[in-house]
Amino acid sequence: MKVLIVGGAGYVGAPLTYKLWRDGHDVTVLDLLLFGGESLLPLQDQERYRLVVGDLRDEVTLDQVMAGQDAVVLLGAIVGEPASNRDPEATYTTNQVGAEKVRDAAKRHSVERFVFVSTCSNYGISGVEGAVAEDAPLMPISPYSVTKVAAEKMLLGSVSEKFHPTVLRLSTAFGMSPRMRFDLLVSDFTLAAVRDGKIVIYGEQFWRPFVHVQDIATAIDMVLHADIDLVSGEVFNVGSNANNTQKIDLGKAVQQVLPETQLEFVERNEDPRSYQVDFTKIEETLGFKAQWSIDAGIRELAQALQDGVFPDPTQDRYHN
Repeated sequence: MKVLIVGGAGYVGAPLTYKLWRDGHDVTVLDLLLFGGESLLPLQDQERYRLVVGDLRDEVTLDQVMAGQDAVVLLGAIVGEPASNRDPEATYTTNQVGAEKVRDAAKRHSVERFVFVSTCSNYGISGVEGAVAEDAPLMPISPYSVTKVAAEKMLLGSVSEKFHPTVLRLSTAFGMSPRMRFDLLVSDFTLAAVRDGKIVIYGEQFWRPFVHVQDIATAIDMVLHADIDLVSGEVFNVGSNANNTQKIDLGKAVQQVLPETQLEFVERNEDPRSYQVDFTKIEETLGFKAQWSIDAGIRELAQALQDGVFPDPTQDRYHN
């Protein structure tokens, strides 16, 4: 299979790029390399791999990379609440307008499989008791989730006999990646414990779902190879019911790995995001089952930090 990964050098994209390439696929990466391209250096000059440095909003570039592809995975975006709040206009033109341009290019070149990577942040402040499934109301509360919801609707409204988009709403990612991020909760808490011996937790009662980057790569791969009738026009939450965690329990999980860690709690009665997510659909439809627990991810990263794998985790390139 020939696969175009838009945003393939990023935190989630790099593990996916390596997985698909190792599995024998022809992989083309389109990425603006806002955080550099070191994550994919081992693939440079390898057969079945091509890197194109460019903007997903550039229609000429899209036509160049789209020709001959069998599938597209759209990861490229302004990702996360802080980054989207800093530049709402760039978030709109990249996440929403850009997604439409990538869709149009795929349709021009008769690329039928289209995987759109979205976010469980779209559920916002969940008013549903317990874990929310894919048909729960969406309550986007930032430019990031607003543009992701709009792109979802645009793509799902484009389903036809010759175009088969699938939407994946990811839990908050964690785990080691060739392009590391330390601004996400599991990594942030683990780094604070190793570096400072203390984790400051704001709103310890609020819920988040989590998923390892390797499990994300597996889920995307499964969608790419699934019977088209199972995934066309479908939305899947990606994660594990076992990895729905309150922030206080996440702090305690880090404390189990690093027992000297102190936990400091800052009361917050309102949080822009608090939700549990149900992952039954992807498990029953595709047979996906997350392999990584939060505890295993904490141990993995804590060891890497203690070994000095990241001499300066505070560098800007590790934060969106």
